[in-house]
Amino acid sequence: EEVVALLNEYLTLTTRCIMDFHGTLDKFVGDCTMAFWNAPLPQEDHIMLACRAAMAMAEGAKPLAQRLAREYGRTVSFGIGVHAGPAVVGNIGAPMRMDYTAIGDTVNTAARLEANAPAGTIYISRAVADALAGRIAATPLADPPQLKGKTAGFEILTLDAVLPEGEDIS
Repeated sequence: EEVVALLNEYLTLTTRCIMDFHGTLDKFVGDCTMAFWNAPLPQEDHIMLACRAAMAMAEGAKPLAQRLAREYGRTVSFGIGVHAGPAVVGNIGAPMRMDYTAIGDTVNTAARLEANAPAGTIYISRAVADALAGRIAATPLADPPQLKGKTAGFEILTLDAVLPEGEDIS
């Protein structure tokens, strides 16, 4: 019961952040939350919305961790991955069970970024960094993990900050 309560608190945080920044909550995979932007309807600045949601999750995790430690003597911590690119989106499944979901290499890459990101860290791809150039602060990893299915040299960065609307660091 305690583990379920902890997970539900954490999943509520991630869900709220996704919805606050107009994402589509896809599913929960164990203790992970999968979301995407720009579907079912096109969205202006969808990559920035995803990064703002990621930052909100990382910031919201800090007080949540403190409260859970006080209340349960346990806490949760998680890393986040953000990647941008094409995906197949639609109702996928069997006639008796369909899910509106996204599949493809972009989804797999985002999941691998998340799986490798240390707790409290947001890993983004070079595609995300380039799309948001001048509007975010990001640091390339000096020794990035090798992501399954990616060639050596796939660039991973930490998302350090998202600038307020209208500001530009370029």
